[in-house]
Amino acid sequence: MSTTIGLIGEYISCAYILERGWRVSMAQQDKVDLVAWHEDEFIRVQVKSASLLKDRDKHTPGYHFQLASGNGKSKAKTLPTVTDYDVLLLCAVDARRCVALATEQVNQQSKRLKPSYFETPDIEADTWDRAVQIVRERKNR
Repeated sequence: MSTTIGLIGEYISCAYILERGWRVSMAQQDKVDLVAWHEDEFIRVQVKSASLLKDRDKHTPGYHFQLASGNGKSKAKTLPTVTDYDVLLLCAVDARRCVALATEQVNQQSKRLKPSYFETPDIEADTWDRAVQIVRERKNR
């Protein structure tokens, strides 16, 4: 994926977070792309961006997100932990839409999503609210 697609995804993600009533700033750190805050609450955000892959290798058109980190050659790919970030945003660049997962919800190395998934009514608000709820529960333990 090009850096341009990644940057586009980060800016779309900023708009997504702002629409949820939170403030946001770009962080540009290892594993943390954005920091979102609301009153005295802070959330570290990682953004994964993807463009629509057209009927390739007999797969139906969709978005393919790499969720694990590591290059897979000299170092095994690993799933994120809560020490890496709090929320993962999957940004469908063409659709200009995002869905959120708390780190605890990431349980596979990659994820394919159909374009229709991003068209589901309230998917953006619902996934953000759920991810934030999980992060709050973790931080309040």
